[in-house]
Amino acid sequence: MRCYILSTIAVVLVTTAAWAQQPVQPAQNSPTQAPVASKQQAAKAPEGPQPVIEIVEKIKDFGTVPKGDKIHATFEVRNTGKAPLEISQVRPTCGCTVANFDKIVAPGTSGKIMAEVDTTGFSGPISKAVLVFCNDPATPQVNLVIKAEVRAFVEVLPRPLIIFRSVLQGEPAVEKVTLVSADGSDFKVESATASGGPYQLAYRLLPEKERIADRKGSQWEVTVSVPANAPEGMLNHKILIKTTSPKAPEVTINVTGAVRPVVQVIPGEVNFGAVDGGALVGRNVLIINNRQGTELQLTDVKSDNPNFTTEVTPLQAGQRFQVAVSMKAGVPKGAQKATVTITTNDPLRKSIEIPVQAIVQ
Repeated sequence: MRCYILSTIAVVLVTTAAWAQQPVQPAQNSPTQAPVASKQQAAKAPEGPQPVIEIVEKIKDFGTVPKGDKIHATFEVRNTGKAPLEISQVRPTCGCTVANFDKIVAPGTSGKIMAEVDTTGFSGPISKAVLVFCNDPATPQVNLVIKAEVRAFVEVLPRPLIIFRSVLQGEPAVEKVTLVSADGSDFKVESATASGGPYQLAYRLLPEKERIADRKGSQWEVTVSVPANAPEGMLNHKILIKTTSPKAPEVTINVTGAVRPVVQVIPGEVNFGAVDGGALVGRNVLIINNRQGTELQLTDVKSDNPNFTTEVTPLQAGQRFQVAVSMKAGVPKGAQKATVTITTNDPLRKSIEIPVQAIVQ
């Protein structure tokens, strides 16, 4: 028995030693096994000579510039590589910048990228980017920046916007602004013109007692008036002021608002839409308003189409009226149109015409 046990132990030891001498194969999914990249996945390094783009100065800071000036920036582009540098595109980040550039830059030479920024629509600090795309494999895109502090050297106070909120026909309206030198220099206003509209313009140099305190240099008052006979309509124009200031030869003032009639009719038209001609159609109502302090009279209200009738109801004597417009039953099919004419004693709106329409089915 003892000999049998010793023989068995010897067999086990020999077998274990033989197994230990065999080379160990890594597991198929072993995390220590390095992946083998295919030829399609292997990144190919550029072969042969390549271009190298180098921008001498990527950021151009122009400091303080007058509002309305055009900034011209020129960036020098060097090709320090061994192959031609091809600039395929120069893309401004906003419509205010226009770029021209050299498309090919030979090895060892320099080219230019030229950009322009119109500062008319800006105030304060600005930073405009220009994106450059090229065939440099290491740097296919380069970002250029144009910086400046846009400053109006002739300021419009309290702001370069005049609002005529609700001007009534027959009543003049006046607004004023002051032009002030931003850097304390003297200047003169040479002219003031409007791009349109009914305005009356005037300007004058302010005397010392009327000036804005703690502001040096010239101060000019610009008066914009809407006359009493201005027609009804929207006000949306620009006032161009020309000055002798070399840094602000032109100053723009925006005007907005509306001229409304003293006698107002709401709504401005009557539309019944699609209606059944065999039934009596409900009426549509017009409201006529007059300003306080005057007495309005409606001397006549009539329709030029007999299929439509009108009825006037005073809501407030001399100030407010209701005009009801109705369509009769049995009107023929098709489009029906009419004009309701309201005659008043108002000198500016003696006759008011309101269009009326309906589709009879």
